[in-house]
Formats: sequence, C-alpha cells, structure tokens
Amino acid sequence: MYDENDFTAVSKFLKLGIKITFRNPMGQTPSFQTTFPTPKGATVSLDEKNLYDVERKLRALIGNDTPVKTKLTPFAYLGTNFRGLLYCTKGSNEFIVQETHDLFGSESKRVVRTAEHFIQLLS
Repeated sequence: MYDENDFTAVSKFLKLGIKITFRNPMGQTPSFQTTFPTPKGATVSLDEKNLYDVERKLRALIGNDTPVKTKLTPFAYLGTNFRGLLYCTKGSNEFIVQETHDLFGSESKRVVRTAEHFIQLLS
C-alpha cells in the first residue's frame, strides 16, 4: 500500500515535534492544519485539504523536489466527522493518532492508533 518514501517530510517534521490537527479526513471538507516556527524565527502555517498537500508543502520547505505520488486516501478507518491530532512522542519516536473530540463533540484524549513507522498509521 504505502512505502516509506510516501510521507517522508511529514514523518520528519512530526519527529521534530510539530503536531498536525485534522478533522473530517473522509468527509466533504477535510482539513489538515499545523503551525510551527522556523529556525530563522518565521512562522509556517499550513491549512490543506489532504495529507498529500501537506507533504508537498513540507517537501518544498526542506528543498526535496521528489514528486508526491497520490495513492490511497489516508485514515480511511477513521470515517467521517473525526477530529484528531497527529504527533510523535519524543524519545520513543512513536507516531500517534489521537482523537480530540468524540462523535458527540465532547473533548477526548483517546489514542486511536500508535505505530513505530508513520505509514503504519495510514491504513
């Protein structure tokens, strides 16, 4: 399905400590957002419709011009109306998908999936 070259920039930035919030990954209006500072003091803000666009923007930031191959829709198992957070724990380098709001809109901190490699979270 996915190989380790599909989301290299996303996984690198997650390992650096950025977090990506996302909502409705399989719905009508998906959103993937992140904001983080650069080493030069500027702030980068991304608000994209899918994870592939986030990958394209992050690859541009690190000067990687390898084209992003669109394959499958990531996070299909989450369904519609999901609101969550993608991040990587420091030290153990474990990638995590965490639910921030449940189906009823109440705050939640339930960990939906963890993996040693980022691509294992996608399907």
